[in-house]
Amino acid sequence: MGKPVAEIAHDSQIALAVAETLRSQRPVAGESSMAVLPHAPDGSERAFRLRTTPMRDEEGRLLGAVTLLEDITRLREIDRLKSEFIATASHELRTPLTSVQMGIHLLLESAVGPLTEGQREVLTICREDCERLEKLMRDLLDLSRIEAGETAPHLVPISATTLIQAAVAAAQPHVDGQERTLRVEVPSGLPYVLADRLQIERVLSNLMSNAVRHTTQGDAIAVTVTPHEGYVAVAVTDTGSGIPPEYLPRIFEKFVQVPNAPSGGAGLGLAISKHLIEAHGGQISVRSEVGRGTTFTFTLPVAGVAPGPDQASHADKAQEV
Repeated sequence: MGKPVAEIAHDSQIALAVAETLRSQRPVAGESSMAVLPHAPDGSERAFRLRTTPMRDEEGRLLGAVTLLEDITRLREIDRLKSEFIATASHELRTPLTSVQMGIHLLLESAVGPLTEGQREVLTICREDCERLEKLMRDLLDLSRIEAGETAPHLVPISATTLIQAAVAAAQPHVDGQERTLRVEVPSGLPYVLADRLQIERVLSNLMSNAVRHTTQGDAIAVTVTPHEGYVAVAVTDTGSGIPPEYLPRIFEKFVQVPNAPSGGAGLGLAISKHLIEAHGGQISVRSEVGRGTTFTFTLPVAGVAPGPDQASHADKAQEV
């Protein structure tokens, strides 16, 4: 047709996926897995999983990108019902959990009598388990609200430099005291982006805490920011254990955890991060090699620039269909 993808697809996520694949020249896991396209063969709104991969000739030269749209409307409805059940169950569990926490607190404060050292040790373990359970329920409720569209980001133009530096500072406690090396590369002259500061801080906090869990003493963690046409890319890289290739396509799904990975999470942080970034009009992706480390990259649109056409504009004829 000789036209840019963005003019034909009517959905910025498609153009963004094609542009990112052509730029990196590799498939990216988990791109826009719940993108909802407004046009469907029967005229109704349907949900599609978007997957894109580079296309090469016999000599390995890049020819273009192949994009597959998989209709997952029925799967999405099932997922919605599961999310509603989880949200209801989590909400109902909060009141009894609060009562248990209050009881443990009173016992540890000796409000109902003195405790032996063994009793205090058991109650301390119970308190820690209650705190983990409370965090799990809070994440479940947050995820259900995000999926229901109740926590849409408050997008405002903000300096990308200010945003990332503030987000890294907020996430710094995850690294401090862990004997890991943290390197932050935020170049000067970055453009303004459209973002919700608190939500981006949460995304970076999730990614940096993941990096800490999958690294050991002496490993390195890096946060790098790279400007592109129409968007800014933020990458969190670690030199840790890496993710097996069979788990990469599912790493952004709820409750997915890599076997033998260090404990500390419930498998919700990446799912929450994915929803938040896509609500910003960006994408989040992962690259990893077992034993060598992992890189999570997310993008944010430049303020005043439509993410689809502009993020695709730097690709050449290979981007035309």
